[in-house]
Amino acid sequence: VNPSKTPDIADNYWMVQHLTSLAVVQAEKVAESWAIVPQLADVTIAFANGYRSAGSTANLQFTMTPVNDACCVEITAEYPTNFDFSQSTVLSNYDILAQDGSRIVINMRSPGFVADSAFTFIVYSVVLGRSGGQTRWNIVTYEDTALTSQMDEVLDYEDGAFRLPGKITLVDTPELTSAYKESQSTYPVKSLFQPRVAEWSTAEFQLSFSQTVYCTGILVITSQGSSDDDAYLLRTDGFVIIGTAQIAATASMNTATGALEAVLKPSRPASEVALVADTTYTVSVRVYPQTSGTNTWRFDTTDAAAGFTNTNDGESDGFSPVEQYTLLVSVARSPPMAVIEVTLSVDYGDTVIRELVVVAPAGFIFESGSDGCGDMCTAGQALGSTGRRTATIATETGQPLTDLTGIIVKVQTPEATPSGSASEGTLWFVEGRGQGSGTTKGWGEGAGFAVTQMSGSAVYYGGVAGLKGHEILFTFTLDVDAGSTITVVPPDDFLLTCSTDGSLSQGSLPGGTPSCVDDPMTLTLQSTLTIGTYSFGVMVDLPDETPQVNTFNIIIEDAYNNVVDAAYGVSGQVIVSMAATTPTLAWASADPGQTTTVTMGVTFTSAVTSLEAILITLPETFQHDIQLPIDVQNYNAKFPLTSGLDWADSTEEDRIVIWLDDSEDVTTIPAGTYKWSFPVLVPPTIPDINIWYISLCEDRSCSSPYDGYSSVSFPISGFNLYEVSPEAAAVAASPAERRTRPSRLFASLLLCEKASMALALLVLSLCIVLF
Repeated sequence: VNPSKTPDIADNYWMVQHLTSLAVVQAEKVAESWAIVPQLADVTIAFANGYRSAGSTANLQFTMTPVNDACCVEITAEYPTNFDFSQSTVLSNYDILAQDGSRIVINMRSPGFVADSAFTFIVYSVVLGRSGGQTRWNIVTYEDTALTSQMDEVLDYEDGAFRLPGKITLVDTPELTSAYKESQSTYPVKSLFQPRVAEWSTAEFQLSFSQTVYCTGILVITSQGSSDDDAYLLRTDGFVIIGTAQIAATASMNTATGALEAVLKPSRPASEVALVADTTYTVSVRVYPQTSGTNTWRFDTTDAAAGFTNTNDGESDGFSPVEQYTLLVSVARSPPMAVIEVTLSVDYGDTVIRELVVVAPAGFIFESGSDGCGDMCTAGQALGSTGRRTATIATETGQPLTDLTGIIVKVQTPEATPSGSASEGTLWFVEGRGQGSGTTKGWGEGAGFAVTQMSGSAVYYGGVAGLKGHEILFTFTLDVDAGSTITVVPPDDFLLTCSTDGSLSQGSLPGGTPSCVDDPMTLTLQSTLTIGTYSFGVMVDLPDETPQVNTFNIIIEDAYNNVVDAAYGVSGQVIVSMAATTPTLAWASADPGQTTTVTMGVTFTSAVTSLEAILITLPETFQHDIQLPIDVQNYNAKFPLTSGLDWADSTEEDRIVIWLDDSEDVTTIPAGTYKWSFPVLVPPTIPDINIWYISLCEDRSCSSPYDGYSSVSFPISGFNLYEVSPEAAAVAASPAERRTRPSRLFASLLLCEKASMALALLVLSLCIVLF
């Protein structure tokens, strides 16, 4: 083994002797030995302030134990290539004698290197070699500054030298994608806005590695911030790394550092390549920005043998998510197709807003007249493909908006509450901008409101195919004191008439007889509507079949054509084929609190076989006064009543069910006009909805005009107090339709005659008592 340095000249020789067995020198020879090149001991070369990537600048710490005293050291980085000491520095008590590319010479001054004493120094601002890998060094010490007398050395040194991590390069600008953008069909509006703080998003990076990464190597992803809150939270679900195909990886979280650590191709041998050098890979990871503060991202790869194999030095700039705003939306009323005032209040934190963009739900339109859509409010264009209208709130001078509480904007509502907008149907949105469209500071959403259809809105008519000149009735309820015109828009192929004599039934509309225009059907009232429920009727010609869109619109406007209230999409009746027409209503008198006789009828133009009952329904507060079965009279003997006297069910006071004969499988109603009369108690006041119904029922179970058991229900406008029936005189004068009402005694005797012999005396006694 060579000594650490060349021995003294007197000792630096080799002697060879030839001895006998008794140690007697027979011959000998002395030869001068070789000079020893002393080797520096305990050499380590490491990063002084944490590892850095290939090509970056770092501070390197050198430690060594010299064999000989020396003043100067020459350091040369052999590998990787492109180390550069030309801009490096040392502490002021040292001198740099030469620095050129990968070589630097330093004078340590007195006492310099002392034999057998460890010496440590740092070289600052060293440009590291390219690509990365195990570093290799030549270090030589000298006795003089002229470097003529070499003392110690270590050549091609690797063992104590650091491994230079390869460079991880961001190939393109990283992208932060909100969860909303990943589900654009569900969030068509939110997907258009920038990612926000305090919401999970997906960060995507395009990375290239200058050093090969082998299987079972680990990719470490760390979010860094100026404070703990500025760092992003990470999640393993959704982690993906893709090259030409997806790279198998098992991700876990390091709870101590918050880093995501992904073992690459964990099931493959460590000798196989996982990531090819200088190849672009896409890395996606779920992230949660806690604040909008500055953040950077660190990427490292490690393996069990060499530690860090690649790094980006943690210097990749992060993202700039915007703030979350809180939006409150309120409104006093929201009728359809009306201009209303919407109140917005925005909590925008400490952001500085110069423009506030408001996005209304689909179908809402900001006012664009001379007064705009409110104070500092200007209507804008639609928001991309969403079709939603926008408005901008800003001062004329562009000064920051200081109070965003109680902002009032004017919008026109749509016909109905928006639908078909996934989860965003009635949501309102605001976006705060610094100046212009590219400087979003934050955005937020707030629950909107439903478009409220005018309550109590309904339309009633007998849905018989091709029916002409019959009554159609409308009802509605107002919640404000306003309204002087009523417009009705029917389905296609409906013809409404209100201008001819007798075609308008004023119902409960106030004032004198309204003036009326047929197309579009508009009633102009003589008195302003007030809070309450109303009904009216006009004439209608029906189409031959149910329209594809079978809905009506009822619109109430004031004298200035402003919509006060409205109901859009009021369902019409199904059109059926039925040989029925001409429903009638007659009454004997109309004195309040008194009993009168009401006669209702219907005409069948041809034989009908599909019915089991006729249902007569009275208006609210009216009630029949039927005491005995004979109180209900049938005026056409051809009508196929069920046998006996109990063919009229008067159990309920607001309706009468006339049962057809059910003794045969099919009961036929011959063509003809049929009428029935019965006593009715007139109420003290007439109800707002004063409509009588005669329903043709396919089943005896029918109990209301539109309960599903009736084929057709004809509505008829009711009478007012003291009103004379226009049919009363005709009914009284026509012998064909007048029948003498049998006396109660005769009817009772007839009942007795049909009773069994066992009950005859009992029934007869009852008859005598009654009469």
